[in-house]
Amino acid sequence: MAGGWSAALAVTPLLLCAGLLAVATTVLYPFEMDTVVSLAGGSWVATHYGLYNTVCGIGITLGNLATGALLDTTRDMGRPALPWLVLALLGGGCAAALAALSRTGRLTARPQPVTSVPT
Repeated sequence: MAGGWSAALAVTPLLLCAGLLAVATTVLYPFEMDTVVSLAGGSWVATHYGLYNTVCGIGITLGNLATGALLDTTRDMGRPALPWLVLALLGGGCAAALAALSRTGRLTARPQPVTSVPT
C-alpha cells in the first residue's frame, strides 16, 4: 500500500505542471495568433504562421537540447541544483523584460482592420 502512495506522490508534480502548461497555453494562444495576423498585415497570413511555427520549433528544440546538456553537465560536476537556478533566472528575466515592455507601452494592441485581401 505504501508503494501506491509514493507513486501517486511522485506523479503529482508532473500532473500539476501539465495542468499549468495547459492553462498558460489556453490564455496565451489567442494573443499569440492575433499578433501573427497583425504582423502579417492581412497578407500572406498562412506563410507568416508557417514561419512563426518553424522558428518556435527550432527554438524549442535548441532550448531542450541546451537544458538537457546543462542538466547532465551540472550533475557530473556535483551541482544538480544549478540548472534550476539558471532556468528560474531566465524565467525571471523574461518576466522583467515583459514588465519593461508593458511600462513603455509597447505591448498595447493596435489591431488594424483588413478591408480586402490582396490577390
